Amino acid sequence: MSTIQQVASLARVSVATVSRVINQSANVSEATRQRVELAIQRLNYQPNAMGTFLRKDKTNMILVLVHSVDNPFFSMIIQGIENIAHHNNYNVLICTTYGDREREKHYVKMLRNHYVDGMILISNTLQLEEINDLNQSYPIVQTIEYVPGSNAPYYSVDFYMASFELMEHLIASGRRNIAYVHTGSTQIVSNIEKYRAYKDVLNKHGLPVLSEVSEEYYFGYISGKAVASVLLDEKPEIDAFFATSDLTAVGIIDEIQSRNLRVPEDISVVGFDNTIFSSVAQPAITTVELNTYELGCKAMELLLKRIEKPETLDTTAHTLPFQVIKKESS
Repeated sequence: MSTIQQVASLARVSVATVSRVINQSANVSEATRQRVELAIQRLNYQPNAMGTFLRKDKTNMILVLVHSVDNPFFSMIIQGIENIAHHNNYNVLICTTYGDREREKHYVKMLRNHYVDGMILISNTLQLEEINDLNQSYPIVQTIEYVPGSNAPYYSVDFYMASFELMEHLIASGRRNIAYVHTGSTQIVSNIEKYRAYKDVLNKHGLPVLSEVSEEYYFGYISGKAVASVLLDEKPEIDAFFATSDLTAVGIIDEIQSRNLRVPEDISVVGFDNTIFSSVAQPAITTVELNTYELGCKAMELLLKRIEKPETLDTTAHTLPFQVIKKESS
């Protein structure tokens, strides 16, 4: 592997001159520049990118923190982020935290140590004071999940109104005993708002609240099936399930069908997020489209603005429109 010293020797210049050429400094004659570039080409020299970044005080790298990549819902957000990043010559570092605060703190240090220029939080365990402190000093943007009352800007959707519409749809179709099933963290704002809407609609219509959200389950199909099994054993009168994700809804449908019950004739099921699972399930699942790709694009665009003007303290809350997609499961 060639070194900068070898390039300088071949080009008959100082190491400092080679560095100026690499960094496109104007203080180099055209003849000298050509001689150095020819030496770099002959020796196939690759400059140390980190050193260049440190000199420019910019890495062109952004950090994305996400709970996990198991859910295709997150992948669409990341695609949006990467698309805008790519068109602006930024690289994206995706780190999964699995809800582990120590892992999260480890990755946040990358922002504090200036290894990245900014950070997008798709999910996090940061407390209000922690995220406000970060937002005071570094460019950060929250998307989908956010800390209520924080000063950090975010792009998300109105989970409460989306859930309200789903619940009204179930009731309008004649359902009166509706259970709520959530898998994953119970502390995230999306779950809190969905459950609030679930209870509010039931109370509005004088219907019973059949589910409490106190215990946490691993996100996904298996947990959805298991929770549905317990609920159906305890409350056989259930005639509808509101699942907080499409994958959870698939597990619920499989549990219902394993009992020789029909969806939606006997029990309706609705999901959330409009992922591929809502289309491939049998029957296809009524769900909510959240425009996740656009959310990722908007979050990255906002982060770029904050990187360009880091002194600007942005506290903006952005919500994009949603759409209830009615399919065969309800």
